[in-house]
Amino acid sequence: MLNTIEQQVGQLIIAGFRGMTVETGSDIQHYIKKYNIGGVILYDEDLAIGGHGTRNIESPSQVKELIGQLQNNARNNLLISIDQEGGEVHRLRTVYGFDETPSWNHIGLLNNELITEQFSRSMANTLSDLGINLNFAPVLDLDHGSGTVISDSKRAFSSDPRVVKKNSKIFIDQHRLAGVITCGKHFPGLGSASGDTHEGFTDISETWTVKDLLPFDEMIRDGDLDMVMISHSFDKKLDPIYPSSLSRIIISDMLRKDLGFDGPVICDDPSMRAISDHYSLHDTFELMLNAGVDLFCLGNNLIYDPDYIPKSIKAIIDLINTNKITEGRILESIKRINNIKKRFNISER
Repeated sequence: MLNTIEQQVGQLIIAGFRGMTVETGSDIQHYIKKYNIGGVILYDEDLAIGGHGTRNIESPSQVKELIGQLQNNARNNLLISIDQEGGEVHRLRTVYGFDETPSWNHIGLLNNELITEQFSRSMANTLSDLGINLNFAPVLDLDHGSGTVISDSKRAFSSDPRVVKKNSKIFIDQHRLAGVITCGKHFPGLGSASGDTHEGFTDISETWTVKDLLPFDEMIRDGDLDMVMISHSFDKKLDPIYPSSLSRIIISDMLRKDLGFDGPVICDDPSMRAISDHYSLHDTFELMLNAGVDLFCLGNNLIYDPDYIPKSIKAIIDLINTNKITEGRILESIKRINNIKKRFNISER
């Protein structure tokens, strides 16, 4: 039972933190104990410090120990999340003693179902053995060729929606067998973007087409997506006012009503400059929650702020207290989060 409004709101937060261990009195212990946060996200590099092994990841045994400490501090089992796509976007690198992981794009160029299965099984088993239960992958964005951010960073599997769908299903099935939740990203399709939402406003109005939506549409219809991550991109054809992650039209109308997705929706970090340059923290959470976002990935790694998690939780509580967000809206998100946890046996204690 969640006793306080802080502990209810905390369930919507996946928090980034500094440290290879959970020390008594540390920020992360405080977030877990006081706010009952829903989960954490692990990084290997602290961007404010720079360099490998400056954040949460040093070796396989250390990561396993860290995750045990995190769960032992929690009242409800935590979502332990990571970005482990392969290639450039992976946190479990060989320098820390993990196996080499080719990029999602490299696996796509091979386009061999057996290789996709082996790649996916190896990754899922590595995560499961460590105690990581949520992987922010696969990337469902289509490959739009050089000059686009997703393609240039080798994160897109294929330009063919059918090929993306077929192989992403293999990836997800292997993770499910290992007890790891997956998250299709970045809805409604970020493949055509030439700008990076980490760096600033990204407009895909002239480049996005319905084709970019197909992997999401078909996989939702087949029940293959556990969780969906919303991008911060802007497309005036879909919503003339708001970027995707702040858009009721894109999340509640398009993703939920039109496509029928009923799992948790998570947004990319609101501190990314595509959002933070244009909206205050209160406005961001008001718009995102009312649009239909359930989980907030507050990685706190682009610019580190020790008060980012408490400030975010306070902002959401302020919105509830001023009737800009209903408590029912918060409980709706908690229900979706609990449902996915139950499906993967990450249940309450």
